Amino acid sequence: MSSVRLGIDVLVESPWPVAGRRIGLITNGSGVTSAGIPTWKALRAVPNVRLVRLFGPEHGLEGGAIYMEAVRSAIHAPSGLPVVSLYGETAESLKPRREDFADLEAIVFDVADVGSRYYTYIWTMLLAMEACAASRLRFVVCDRPNPLGGAVEGAPQSSGYLTFVGLHPIPVRHGMTAGELARLFAAERRLDIDLVVCPAAGWARDMSYAETGLPWIPPSPNMPTAETALVYPGMCLLEGTNVSEGRGTTRPFETFGAPWLDPSSLTDALNALSLPGVTFVPTRFRPMFDKHANSPCGGALMRVTDAKTFRPFQTGLRVVETVRRLAPLDFRWRREPYEYDERPAIDLLTGSDRFRLAVDAGENLRAEIARHFDAAALFYARREPYLLYPDRRPAVVAFVGGHDSGKTSVIVELIPRLKARGLTVGALKHTSKDVPDDVPGKDSQRMAEAGADAAALVTPARTAARRFGAEEPLESVLRREFAGCDLVLVEGYKSLPLPKIEVVRTGIDRPDVIDPAARISDGPFAGSVPTLSWGDWDGIAATVLRLAGLDRREAAAPATNGANGANGSAKAQSN
Repeated sequence: MSSVRLGIDVLVESPWPVAGRRIGLITNGSGVTSAGIPTWKALRAVPNVRLVRLFGPEHGLEGGAIYMEAVRSAIHAPSGLPVVSLYGETAESLKPRREDFADLEAIVFDVADVGSRYYTYIWTMLLAMEACAASRLRFVVCDRPNPLGGAVEGAPQSSGYLTFVGLHPIPVRHGMTAGELARLFAAERRLDIDLVVCPAAGWARDMSYAETGLPWIPPSPNMPTAETALVYPGMCLLEGTNVSEGRGTTRPFETFGAPWLDPSSLTDALNALSLPGVTFVPTRFRPMFDKHANSPCGGALMRVTDAKTFRPFQTGLRVVETVRRLAPLDFRWRREPYEYDERPAIDLLTGSDRFRLAVDAGENLRAEIARHFDAAALFYARREPYLLYPDRRPAVVAFVGGHDSGKTSVIVELIPRLKARGLTVGALKHTSKDVPDDVPGKDSQRMAEAGADAAALVTPARTAARRFGAEEPLESVLRREFAGCDLVLVEGYKSLPLPKIEVVRTGIDRPDVIDPAARISDGPFAGSVPTLSWGDWDGIAATVLRLAGLDRREAAAPATNGANGANGSAKAQSN
């Protein structure tokens, strides 16, 4: 299991963005250090930092208010600090007032997000950023992992549908952290803001939340687990209907239903769709509050069978469509105001009225789902300039080429250079032949030769383990042996879908290499593949970092820790 460090840990260890400043803090119960210390308490303990005011988002500073419940400003009993509510009775209450910032010099944001556009904390962040830009205050984001990873799903909102469940057009499942979104917002909205992002360390977009090693602290009352967060981008759509999304049960958003639904008919219909990565189990439940409180409901319990292929937003669209088809006389769209807006909630959640109109007309949803898929795919390129974290950990770059082309020599030159950048670097050699890996006659070799199913050599300085049998898949080797590495340099595996650099030497035969991302050559080379000269180790190292996605943090880092940002610039504090 990996050990991820949070942005607040980075800020506490290197507090230059807030040193000597009077600061306000936007946070709630999810704002804690990796050691579990509340962010407000951790900042109070930092010398030369004066925390003078707290701000609470939806659900309040303590996180106990139910969704869409107005929260009043108050005094925070444990600290004695004033708390300004950023979720009150009116839409105007969502944005900090100028007088709330009058005596401050910086605002720190540390709230856990769940990776879905509807979750309002990132919009509290955006409104606070706009207020900081207007008041010329520094805005510091203490970054945290996105529990949904890096996948993208759902079209950005259409014009006219920018509300507090999406104030800026982004996909439903955006695959970004709060710090990365802050960078995107600053640039795309042209905010003249001094923005500093304190990045998390050790996180990559392919990691499950369990792999981070961090405890799950519910960021809101009905987000009890990381599994809840995974289904939320789709099942939150039920908030736009009269179907219970499981509030008032122990499995909100995973459980759903209504008094007029038959569990067996519902699950049979949903399972017949063969939705990727999920099945449905019939269930009956009685919500203790919210929709259909104290009324027996028939419904379904979601069972995510493959988190990597599961598409929560598409699943949510199909669930709503199926319920509407099975119970057309009982099903209703929500008509009450939703997040300060009078329009149908389902339109605000899906980003237009297209889905609602298609469902009401009984149309096939394939075209609507395809629209969402295509629009979401475009976001990958749009978000790229603002990303801070690699797509996978460990990142892998393979060096391929002919025998004696110099692949090993390249890796040997790169390892110390990459380690000098603070990276943990692994190396892996792959060969298609079974070759000796020990010295004949040594005790360890003789034990293995005797037929041991596994053999190892352990010394005070190293551990070498060998497993005998069929070739092991690369991914399982990486998970077991290289989990603590930032980057693994691989020699071989030319047929696998990895970022590959071809090594070419004069007079050495070249095997067929499909889609190399770059090439290293000791002579002139024609073609469209970027080619680096043999011996250009700095250029080759930079290419490796780019292919691994490890250049993102470096590209965002400030030249000096004391630099002031302007015109929407965004700095990522070094670890």
